[in-house]
Amino acid sequence: MIFIGKKEEEIIRKFKEHVETVGKTLENFEDFVNAYLDGNCSDADRCCEKVMMLESKADGLRRETESMMYAGAFLPNFRGDLLGLIESVDRIADRAETVTKIISFQKPEIPPEIKSGIRKQVRLAIDTFKELKESIYLMFEDMEKAKGFIKRTEEKEHEEDMVEWDIMKTLFSLEIDRAQKLEIKEIITLIGDISDLAEDASDRVEIIILKRSV
Repeated sequence: MIFIGKKEEEIIRKFKEHVETVGKTLENFEDFVNAYLDGNCSDADRCCEKVMMLESKADGLRRETESMMYAGAFLPNFRGDLLGLIESVDRIADRAETVTKIISFQKPEIPPEIKSGIRKQVRLAIDTFKELKESIYLMFEDMEKAKGFIKRTEEKEHEEDMVEWDIMKTLFSLEIDRAQKLEIKEIITLIGDISDLAEDASDRVEIIILKRSV
């Protein structure tokens, strides 16, 4: 079991605040993508700013949490595992910000044939993160229940992979310029990275649980 004293409780609270902020970053990322695909430039610009603001806030919370842990909390072996998990979760917000910036700066022309697929891909990326979030929360409360959410994270990531593959097939079947195809391919791949990073983080949760179970 994980030993939790007052210092540890404060770190867990701060870590959960970080996870929530990453979640809000993703929600605004989805709003940004939908606004861009709808051609609503003003809403897209507003959401872009919110994504960058929230990603910066998440970075700050990560640093605060890590500083508190380096000051001494939890047993050393668990501390290292938790630090790795925090960094893994933070990369998810980083990737959402990266995609937002690329779309905002490059303003790619998205073919109508793949717009619905991209919307679905983004939604599945967020759903993958939500399953991860539940596994993280339960890791401190009920490890057996957390295992179920780890499995669901993997399932959502696989579902997102299938959607990503379908978008790619449609994209490269279109009669459009190859440079445009490659530009959009990069964006689709980076969106897919959000689910991949969530699954990577869930693998860390699983390792923590396995270590605590022996």
